[in-house]
This record gives sequence, C-alpha cells and structure tokens, in this order.
Amino acid sequence: MDKPVSRLERGSAPAKGATPGQDEQRARLRAIRKLVEQNNQSCLSTEMIVCQIYMESRFDSGAQAEGSSARGLMQLLKVANRELFRLDNLRKPLHTRQPEPALYQAADAFHDSPAFIDEATNIRAGTRYLQAMIDKAKREGSVDPVAEAYKDYRGVRNGIYYQKIRMAAERLKKSPDDVEVLRKLVA
Repeated sequence: MDKPVSRLERGSAPAKGATPGQDEQRARLRAIRKLVEQNNQSCLSTEMIVCQIYMESRFDSGAQAEGSSARGLMQLLKVANRELFRLDNLRKPLHTRQPEPALYQAADAFHDSPAFIDEATNIRAGTRYLQAMIDKAKREGSVDPVAEAYKDYRGVRNGIYYQKIRMAAERLKKSPDDVEVLRKLVA
C-alpha cells in the first residue's frame, strides 16, 4: 500500500492561515531537494537552489506574485522565459530560427500554461536562466559571476538577496533537514 502524499509533498501550500507541521515541512524540503538534484541546470549547489526556491515561493509551486509575471517555485518572470526561448533560438541554424514576434508569442504561451508551473519544469527553467546569467557575467569579466547573476535574476542590485541565500545554503548543507534555516531566511 502506498503511503499517502501530503499536500506539501505534492507542491501545494497549506490552507490560508494553516501552519504545516514540522514533519510535513521536512518532507517538503526533502521532496524539493530531490527535484533540484534531478533538474538543476546550473553550476550552483542543490542547497543554493533549494534556499532560492524557499525564498521565492516558500515551496509553493502555484505561487504567483501580485502585480508581477513571476510564476512557480522559482518565480521566473515572463521576460526571463522569453530570454531562454531567444537563447535556444540562437542555437538553431539561421534558416530554422523563428522571428522574434512568433518566438515571444510561443514563450509567453508557455509561461502562461499549467506546464510552466510543473515543479521539475520550473526548476529546469529557473536554473537554466540562472546559468545563462552566470555565463553572461563571466563573459563580462565579473569578479563574482554568481553574485552578479543573482542581482540580475532578482532585479535588485544591492547583493543582499544573494548573500542571504548563500549563507542559508551553507547552514543547510551542514543540517540538511533543518527547516528552521529556511524560516530564518525569510524572517
């Protein structure tokens, strides 16, 4: 007989006002970690991505920031998704590339679809975008390409976002099931 899967393990948030129990939170942390291990398209550690996901969406795959196009676990913006489509298009032979209007229409349709908030898909897209930003920062000669990538990802140039995630990731690496590390990240 299969063990019942909690709402948190499936990817939905608890009911409004409800606080998930410690065991449920640990189970969700483990589920997210496994998804990241299977889908991370960046050079960043699993812990970095897990902490970023918690900071962005509190592990809620249906998260959508009010007044923003950010969606999913990694809160990827529509413009970031367009950039991924553009980069993929540039890798194609010239005669098979799509014109930008059609390309962006396809990117927007995908971003607005239920498939975009599939947890594995959203992690792949978010980490691909992060890696693209890291690669760009390297090409531009950045002293710390990861810090620069996080500034671009978040759209805030002060570096605090990256510092918080990096420090939490270091603590999470030492205590992999410590959900308190994540709570402190957003406190």
